[in-house]
Amino acid sequence: MVPDLPSPSRRAVLAGAGLSLAGATVGVGAVAPTALPDAVTDRASKWLPDPTDHRWHPPMSEAHARDAVERLVAEVERGRDLWDELDTDERFTGDGGWLEDAREYLREGRYREATFYATGGMQFAAEDVGFALARLDRPDGDPDHLAERGAAIRERADRVLDGIDGYPVVDPGRDLGWYHEIERRVRLVRLDAHGPDPDRDRGYDAREIGSIHAGNRQAAQRVRDAEHYREQLDDLVGDDADPWADRIARIDGRFREAIGEFPSRGDLRDEIDAIEDEHGPGPYYTARWKLAMWCYDTDYLVADWDEGLALVNAVEAGQALVQRRAHDRAVDALVIEPDDRGFDSGHVVREKRAAMRRFRRVVGESPAPLLSILAERAGEDIDVAEVGFGGSYERPRWRDRVDAYCYALIARMKLKEYPRIHGRFGSE
Repeated sequence: MVPDLPSPSRRAVLAGAGLSLAGATVGVGAVAPTALPDAVTDRASKWLPDPTDHRWHPPMSEAHARDAVERLVAEVERGRDLWDELDTDERFTGDGGWLEDAREYLREGRYREATFYATGGMQFAAEDVGFALARLDRPDGDPDHLAERGAAIRERADRVLDGIDGYPVVDPGRDLGWYHEIERRVRLVRLDAHGPDPDRDRGYDAREIGSIHAGNRQAAQRVRDAEHYREQLDDLVGDDADPWADRIARIDGRFREAIGEFPSRGDLRDEIDAIEDEHGPGPYYTARWKLAMWCYDTDYLVADWDEGLALVNAVEAGQALVQRRAHDRAVDALVIEPDDRGFDSGHVVREKRAAMRRFRRVVGESPAPLLSILAERAGEDIDVAEVGFGGSYERPRWRDRVDAYCYALIARMKLKEYPRIHGRFGSE
């Protein structure tokens, strides 16, 4: 007689699942994730599908990208010539390795990437140029000259804003995406272009001059990018577009009014501190702290240099509202109890799958430009929802599992809210 076979244990299920497809992917698909050991689901969290690069970017022309690469080449050559005049033991950095990638992307016809790498390499090359100008006491390295140059760049950026005044729109989902990217470049210009510091009571050293010069050079490229986008958008919207400036202002105001109905950042911190006092720094406290930090601490910080960037501000207010709503949804959906002292990473797998299903429904492969901008962070959250991402072996393993679970959970909850916010931009 053949003896009855024992029912498969959890460890036996692990063995069968782990050997399939060199890991757990098949096994996790056939068995409830929480029925498998953490060793399997930890690894499965890395193998599950992530979002494709759905983020829309305005197209760049070959001529624009080539000009950016050639400007980097010229800056590197200028730096090398100046360096030959210096008596210094400091190493010439040049393009920092970015020029080769910029040229490669240019050959491949990937003009946005070529422009991006040319702009990144400009930071390194221009820092060396500015350093040498200061050491050689050249007029171009004088702080007053650099401040005048920065002011001229910012004025040029302001003229770009003047050119989109009124926000003429034909297709909101498309055109507002373009306007956002133009304003985003102007914001970066305001951050990078140098202005005199009235409170500064000392001079600048050579390294500081290098940084200032590099900021101006990168800001100048971003102005050119913004002008390039504006020219393309002018062709898209034509002469029959409706002005949207008043609508954008109303949308922004309503988003901010809705945000005001949520608890303040300080009140939420007090609530989480009370959880730690009562239950200790376990998985539940960690989840609540992470969700609060991600949803309340990293958004909606409108500064003086945002003046005139109405669409960027409205989009950030919309994202902030999404994050607050998603925070409450996520807290209600937590599978962790206040007194838990461990966490099953099977929940990471289950939640990441759910987030990807939601992502495919909401964003898909070819979203409207504005929707892709609004939802960008949700895709990034799913990308990093894996056990061990940025983790440390010096801390309890459950912390990495809670982190990954919360990333997937908050992504799914934000994706529930984005369609409503996107719809507000199109229906006001």
